[in-house]
Amino acid sequence: MTTQSSHPSPILVTGAAGAVGSIGRNVTEMLLAKGHNVRALVRREDDRAEALRQLGAEVMQGDLTDLIAMHRAIEGCTRIYFGMSVSADYLTATVNTAAVARHHGVEAFVNMSQMTVTQMSITE
Repeated sequence: MTTQSSHPSPILVTGAAGAVGSIGRNVTEMLLAKGHNVRALVRREDDRAEALRQLGAEVMQGDLTDLIAMHRAIEGCTRIYFGMSVSADYLTATVNTAAVARHHGVEAFVNMSQMTVTQMSITE
């Protein structure tokens, strides 16, 4: 059962297509099921992006390392669920997203880690 969102501005979910771990996709589905407006950021238009549209998400294509794309994605959002696979661009993408979120007055920024215990060591 879906309920009407009391917060009309969309919630941005990055990594919503869910290539790694499906965290972003699961969060998108959960938020939509609770009646929230969701803006799903995806890297490419494909079947996964279309499936998000069919669920009711507003799908935007963009790259987390592209500041112009991030301004477009974040504008009008008050909350963000940030997820990205660990890569060489992870720090740049995180800093870009956080800085643009601050610029637009985002109230809540949730970083969804995708690192697993098997990727950690005694020094990492």
